Amino acid sequence: MVAVSISQARENLFPLVRQVNEDHTVVEIVARNGGNAVLMSAEDYESLQETLHLFSTRANAAHLLRGLAEARTGSAEMIDPDELAARFHVESGE
Repeated sequence: MVAVSISQARENLFPLVRQVNEDHTVVEIVARNGGNAVLMSAEDYESLQETLHLFSTRANAAHLLRGLAEARTGSAEMIDPDELAARFHVESGE
């Protein structure tokens, strides 16, 4: 994470916004009084919020972690996207 002072952030706001959007970096804006803030792309923020939501319940977190473990060990069932869409009665997106 890059850290800049409030003065530096003010002077370079547009380049910093471009940087966080293009490079997906996070910029910590450091205040003298300790009230620091973070600048990140809206896309990264939304992704973080979604991840937090998915892991917000113990049962859902356990289910997701079990799925990741199955994928790593090769024991996960491989399903064609069209078959998966048919199972859940949704359009495949193609």
